[in-house]
Parts: sequence; structure tokens; C-alpha cells
Amino acid sequence: MDEWKNSRWLGYGLSISGGVMWAVAGSCGQALFRSSGVTASWLVPVRLCIAGVLFLLIACVRRSHPLRIWGAPSDILKLALFSILGIAASQYTFYYCIELSNVAFSTVMCYICPIFILCYTILRARRGPRLYEVCGVLLVLVGVFSCATHFDLSSLSVSPAALVSGVLCALTSAVYTLAPLSLMKRFGLFPVLGWGMLMGGVVMTVLFHPWQLHPAAGPRLILFMAVIILGGTVFSSTAYMLGTRLVGPVAAVVLSSMEPITAVILSVLVLNVSFTNFDFLGFFLILLTIPVISIGQQRENRRIRSLPLSEKP
Repeated sequence: MDEWKNSRWLGYGLSISGGVMWAVAGSCGQALFRSSGVTASWLVPVRLCIAGVLFLLIACVRRSHPLRIWGAPSDILKLALFSILGIAASQYTFYYCIELSNVAFSTVMCYICPIFILCYTILRARRGPRLYEVCGVLLVLVGVFSCATHFDLSSLSVSPAALVSGVLCALTSAVYTLAPLSLMKRFGLFPVLGWGMLMGGVVMTVLFHPWQLHPAAGPRLILFMAVIILGGTVFSSTAYMLGTRLVGPVAAVVLSSMEPITAVILSVLVLNVSFTNFDFLGFFLILLTIPVISIGQQRENRRIRSLPLSEKP
């Protein structure tokens, strides 16, 4: 019993720390955008290429056979989808939204992702939405409306580009979540993340030519990029996946909501970003979708498990 409790607490700690480090990495990105001449077009290719190489090295050390994934054309196609429309697109839109607005707004907008996953699930199952799913969609719509307009239809409180990039970040984050599931089951976490990030980084490099941008080099740039790559990519992704295995996906998703909370705190205390009551209301409503969806899914799973075998879907 004590060993089980210890593993649960370890899972809680890993899930929370993964979310916190994601927020810290986003805050470091915002600081670089404001002071070091860095843009999302430079940061994302560099981050993905270096992190991809590190994940592949970890895969080699763990003897996970990272080259096996290149065996079948169908696996390569899935990997390409995950790399370009999942990792590369979600990372670029996330940091581009930060560049146009701030880390708190970008991070909270990413948490619309579960709504897109729900919509995909509903369409795939060809069924009507559940009550908790409708509530989640309504909470997100009102939350985004509050953040974007402050309930004043005559103007936007953020730029249209920031709003669109935030929504696209949520959409591509759904692809990032769903696309690699079958690959990870067969080839493992580190090879899939490694090749996905490296391929995505190469595509971003070809598109944006980061070598043409010359940010202000120095200890600040090196330190913040180290935090973004090592802490906000390698550690956070590993911690979150390990935490999910120990406490389950429902608890892990709820605990990872520390990411937007941490982003808001850092924005106010460290980055000197000011928010209105409408911003905080919008943040609260969007984040409220996490426990609403998680609890709804948990109750539905219990109901299905309690049904006789002949009535189960």
C-alpha cells in the first residue's frame, strides 16, 4: 500500500512539474522576444532540432531502436503528419502567439485543445454530444470571448493575428495529442518524439531560414534557450508522460493545468504584464473546461463499465 501511495505521489509531482516547466519555457520565450531580438521563426526551428537530437540520443542509450520506425511507408506518413501538423505547427503557433500577445494568453488558448479532441471523437463515433461536452464548448466560447473582446464588440483586446494563432495552436495541439498514439505504442516515446521534433525542426528551418536572423548572443540567450530546450521540452514531455502512466490521463490532465496558472503568475510578477478582470474571467472559464470534461469522461467510463457485456458500445 505504501509503495502504491508513493508511486501516486510521484505521478502527481511529475505531472505538476511538467506543466510548470512548460510555463517557465513560455515565459523565457516571451523574455527573449522582448529583449534579445529573437522571433518565433528563429526559436522554434532551433528548439525542435536540438530537442529532437537529444530525444534520439536518449532513445539510443535506452536501446529503443529509433530506426525501426522507418520500416513501413504508413508509419512514415503518420510520423510526417505528427511532425509537421502536430509538433512543428503547434510549437510555432504557440510561440508566435506569445510574440504577438503574452505567454499567459497563449498558454490558456492552448487549453481549448480538449474541445477539438472532443469534436473529433464525436464525429468519429457519429453520435450526439453529451451534456458535459456541450458545457465545455460553451465555457470555452464565453472564455475566449471575454479574453478577446472584454465584452466590448467594438474592438478586440488582442490583435486578430494573436487570436487566430492561439486557436490554431489549440487545433494543432489536438493533432499533436492524437496523431502519435499508435506510433508510441509500437515504437516508444523517445524515438517518436525525437524523429517528430527533428523532422518538424528541419521543415521549420527550410521555411523560415533562421540562420538569416542574428539575435543578441550572450549568456542570457544561452541560459533561456537551455531552459526552453532542456526544461520546457525534454524534461516536461518526459515528466508528463511518466506522470500519466502513474496516475492516469484524467488526473494528469487536471494536474498539468498548473501550466496556465504558472504562466499567469509569471506574467504578472516577473514579466510585468497587466490583466483586467475580463481576462481573469476568461482564463477561469477556459480552464474550468478541464475538470468538467475530465469528470464527465470519468463518469461515462464508469457507466459503460457497469453495463452488461451485451449492452456495451
